[in-house]
Amino acid sequence: MDTTPIEIPYKAPHNYLGLLTKPGTIDTYDSIIDIMSSSKYKTLLIADAPIYLKTQREFWKNATLESQGEKVIAINSSIMGKKVKITPQLISEVFELDDLQGKTSFPKI
Repeated sequence: MDTTPIEIPYKAPHNYLGLLTKPGTIDTYDSIIDIMSSSKYKTLLIADAPIYLKTQREFWKNATLESQGEKVIAINSSIMGKKVKITPQLISEVFELDDLQGKTSFPKI
Protein backbone atom coordinates (compact mmCIF):
# COMPACT_ATOMS: atom_id res chain seq x y z
CA MET A 1 0.00 0.00 0.00
CA ASP A 2 1.33 3.44 -0.98
CA THR A 3 1.56 5.76 2.05
CA THR A 4 2.85 8.81 0.18
CA PRO A 5 0.98 11.90 1.40
CA ILE A 6 -1.24 13.60 -1.17
CA GLU A 7 -0.42 17.24 -1.85
CA ILE A 8 -3.70 19.16 -1.85
CA PRO A 9 -3.28 22.80 -2.93
CA TYR A 10 -5.46 25.29 -1.12
CA LYS A 11 -7.07 28.35 -2.60
CA ALA A 12 -4.85 31.06 -1.13
CA PRO A 13 -7.20 34.08 -1.33
CA HIS A 14 -9.70 32.23 0.88
CA ASN A 15 -7.17 31.19 3.48
CA TYR A 16 -6.27 34.47 5.09
CA LEU A 17 -6.64 34.41 8.83
CA GLY A 18 -8.60 37.27 10.33
CA LEU A 19 -6.38 39.54 12.39
CA LEU A 20 -8.23 41.53 14.99
CA THR A 21 -5.33 43.71 16.05
CA LYS A 22 -5.21 47.47 16.01
CA PRO A 23 -2.37 48.86 13.89
CA GLY A 24 -1.74 51.70 16.34
CA THR A 25 -1.07 54.26 13.62
CA ILE A 26 -4.66 54.70 12.42
CA ASP A 27 -7.57 54.64 14.86
CA THR A 28 -10.36 54.85 12.27
CA TYR A 29 -11.26 51.17 12.60
CA ASP A 30 -10.52 50.67 16.31
CA SER A 31 -14.21 50.64 17.30
CA ILE A 32 -15.02 48.08 14.59
CA ILE A 33 -12.15 45.87 15.75
CA ASP A 34 -13.41 46.17 19.34
CA ILE A 35 -16.91 45.09 18.30
CA MET A 36 -15.62 42.15 16.25
CA SER A 37 -13.25 41.09 19.04
CA SER A 38 -16.08 40.90 21.56
CA SER A 39 -18.55 39.31 19.13
CA LYS A 40 -19.76 35.74 19.54
CA TYR A 41 -18.62 35.31 15.94
CA LYS A 42 -14.97 36.00 16.77
CA THR A 43 -14.17 32.27 16.53
CA LEU A 44 -15.39 32.29 12.91
CA LEU A 45 -13.31 35.35 12.08
CA ILE A 46 -10.03 34.00 13.43
CA ALA A 47 -10.48 30.29 12.61
CA ASP A 48 -7.44 28.92 10.80
CA ALA A 49 -9.36 26.59 8.52
CA PRO A 50 -7.73 26.20 5.11
CA ILE A 51 -10.00 25.66 2.13
CA TYR A 52 -8.65 23.05 -0.26
CA LEU A 53 -9.81 23.63 -3.82
CA LYS A 54 -9.89 19.94 -4.83
CA THR A 55 -11.90 18.83 -1.80
CA GLN A 56 -14.16 21.86 -2.02
CA ARG A 57 -15.06 20.97 -5.62
CA GLU A 58 -15.59 17.31 -4.69
CA PHE A 59 -17.78 18.28 -1.73
CA TRP A 60 -20.11 20.41 -3.87
CA LYS A 61 -20.11 17.90 -6.76
CA ASN A 62 -21.46 15.22 -4.40
CA ALA A 63 -23.63 17.48 -2.22
CA THR A 64 -27.31 16.82 -1.63
CA LEU A 65 -29.73 18.63 0.64
CA GLU A 66 -31.54 16.84 3.44
CA SER A 67 -34.95 18.33 4.16
CA GLN A 68 -37.80 18.00 6.60
CA GLY A 69 -40.81 19.29 4.77
CA GLU A 70 -39.84 22.64 3.26
CA LYS A 71 -36.90 23.20 5.64
CA VAL A 72 -33.34 22.21 4.69
CA ILE A 73 -31.72 20.63 7.77
CA ALA A 74 -28.37 19.41 6.43
CA ILE A 75 -25.96 19.21 3.53
CA ASN A 76 -24.78 15.66 2.86
CA SER A 77 -21.75 14.90 0.70
CA SER A 78 -18.63 12.79 0.48
CA ILE A 79 -14.97 13.62 0.08
CA MET A 80 -12.51 10.92 -0.95
CA GLY A 81 -15.12 8.30 -0.05
CA LYS A 82 -15.75 9.73 3.43
CA LYS A 83 -19.31 10.83 4.19
CA VAL A 84 -19.72 14.40 5.43
CA LYS A 85 -22.86 15.89 6.97
CA ILE A 86 -23.05 19.58 7.81
CA THR A 87 -25.86 20.81 10.03
CA PRO A 88 -26.54 24.11 11.77
CA GLN A 89 -25.93 22.31 15.09
CA LEU A 90 -22.49 21.15 13.93
CA ILE A 91 -21.49 24.64 12.77
CA SER A 92 -22.69 26.15 16.05
CA GLU A 93 -20.79 23.55 18.08
CA VAL A 94 -17.51 23.67 16.13
CA PHE A 95 -17.34 27.45 16.16
CA GLU A 96 -18.72 27.78 19.71
CA LEU A 97 -21.51 30.12 18.58
CA ASP A 98 -24.24 29.10 21.05
CA ASP A 99 -26.78 30.57 18.64
CA LEU A 100 -29.23 27.78 17.93
CA GLN A 101 -32.04 29.58 19.75
CA GLY A 102 -31.56 32.72 17.63
CA LYS A 103 -33.60 33.98 14.73
CA THR A 104 -33.58 32.04 11.47
CA SER A 105 -35.27 34.72 9.36
CA PHE A 106 -35.60 38.47 9.44
CA PRO A 107 -38.44 40.69 8.17
CA LYS A 108 -37.84 43.06 5.30
CA ILE A 109 -37.77 46.65 6.47
